[in-house]
Amino acid sequence: MEILGTNKIKNIAWLLLLFISFSVLEVNLKNYFTHDNNSLKNMNTNKKTILTFALLLGLVVSSWATDKEKAIKSKIKEVTVFLNRAQVTNTARVSLSAGKTLLVFEGLSTKLAKQSLQVSAKGNLTIMSVKHRINYLKSFSKARRIKQLEDSLEYYQDRIARVGIEKEVLNSEEKMILANKKIGGQKGVSAQELAEMAAFYRKRLSEIRFAVLRHNKVLRKYRQQKNKIKYQLRVENKNANKPTSEVMVTVSAKSAINANFELNYIVMNAGWRPIYDLRAKNSKSPIQLSYKAEVFQNTGIDWKNVDITLSTGNPTQSGYKPSLNPWYVNLYYPRPVKLDHYSRGKAAGVSVTTEQNKSINANDLPPPPPPRALKPRSKTVADFTKVVESTFATKFDISIPYSIPSNGKPQLVDVKSHTLKTLYNRSAVPKLDKDAFLMARLVDWEKFNLLSGKANIYFEGTFVGETYLNANNTKDTLAISLGRDKRIIIDRKQIKDFSSKRFFGSKIKQTYGYEVMVRNTKNEQVELVIEEQIPVSKNNKITVELLEAKGAKVDLTTGKVTWKLTLQPKQASKVLLKYSIKYPKGKQISFGG
Repeated sequence: MEILGTNKIKNIAWLLLLFISFSVLEVNLKNYFTHDNNSLKNMNTNKKTILTFALLLGLVVSSWATDKEKAIKSKIKEVTVFLNRAQVTNTARVSLSAGKTLLVFEGLSTKLAKQSLQVSAKGNLTIMSVKHRINYLKSFSKARRIKQLEDSLEYYQDRIARVGIEKEVLNSEEKMILANKKIGGQKGVSAQELAEMAAFYRKRLSEIRFAVLRHNKVLRKYRQQKNKIKYQLRVENKNANKPTSEVMVTVSAKSAINANFELNYIVMNAGWRPIYDLRAKNSKSPIQLSYKAEVFQNTGIDWKNVDITLSTGNPTQSGYKPSLNPWYVNLYYPRPVKLDHYSRGKAAGVSVTTEQNKSINANDLPPPPPPRALKPRSKTVADFTKVVESTFATKFDISIPYSIPSNGKPQLVDVKSHTLKTLYNRSAVPKLDKDAFLMARLVDWEKFNLLSGKANIYFEGTFVGETYLNANNTKDTLAISLGRDKRIIIDRKQIKDFSSKRFFGSKIKQTYGYEVMVRNTKNEQVELVIEEQIPVSKNNKITVELLEAKGAKVDLTTGKVTWKLTLQPKQASKVLLKYSIKYPKGKQISFGG
């Protein structure tokens, strides 16, 4: 049998109310025209009774026909955490009766972005509307941790009160004993009685004062613990008494059903950042990379045992491709400059009289400052051009559920582990540091979808430091410094006999020479890269010439000079770097970045 819908019930209620009203009107009119005395006497009573019944019936039926409101507690099922923000999925199973029902999903985060809200349901029903609101009258329920702390605080407060009472009783007893220490009155006492009373006072007062001492120690301990709990309770209560968020969903069902609802929405104050552990047993084994994530959230709702998915996407970043506006080029016409007395004199090549009445030629005066350039009407290329990376986001599904409390503190989540093909060598920059550094070059690193982040380095079972893994590197190998190798000895000295300064006509030529000595004290062969440099001229009047760098690779654009050496066990070697700089006589040169 089909249950009547809401509109049908309302219509029937109003028809019944009209029918009863017309019946009462008909009875009253009949009594009026027939002048039935008994009917006239009972007319008012019957009229009131029937009208009351009609109104009550109409209100009851109408109340049945109105929309029903139902509070729903949902549970967080899964969370997709982006680099900035997170997508939360709540689920709930709801029993619905026939007709319209207003479902209020309570206790949601106030950080919910309402424009991202999506509601779906499985069942024979229709979702008519979805709305979001902030409820300032309902605050988040207290977490179990807060209740435990409050119970502990109450326990210690009770202990402190009990010990305080016991201490007060002991103090009162001590005062009473001391107030009654006068013995014997006018009659006097025997020596035995005096000794017994003295022994009693000594024993009892000692017991009381030792007991008070113990009570003081216990009180200090309880008060310290109480203060710790109060401090922790203040920390845990940061999110207490805050408003909650609610989603109101109006649904219509033809019959009573059980439906499964799912809410999807984006929340702010959440995200994750990568962190890595790089472990190498020795300089010949591949590096083990542990990919981890620091997940944090402060949404006001704890994520308890939820399925976590990490995504490299960022929902706050625009997905629209930028457009290039026309970039115009035109001739530049400087603004006309009015000539003053000084400028007119120079333009005419005449003499100008100064304030000291000294006549000088205007052409011998220093040139005036150049006119200020006009501000161009169109913007530069940089103002219209934007670099956009159109790569797809990578998702990492975490195999086990995690609990992330809403306190903003990072929680470490294991993502994946990889074994990376690794090439090792030593590298040194003697000009800046005379130590050699063990370098690991990771091959095919880009296929593991790594992000830039901090990395902890462990070598031969020991933590050797931190580094930054730059995933924006465009090279096919990723270089990571594993620390200093003190068993490679390096020394750099200037060759004084070669370094000199000479004059050649209108030019000055300065020569520089450096000697780099290296020694391998290990019992194994090592590859060593030595980096030096020569200056790069920024002026066509300055000429830099490389005189000697045997066996080195030279990049004249950057001035970088690189040697690659293979050192046998206990072998020593040296490299020489010589260069010269020519520049005009009477000028000085400066070095800088």
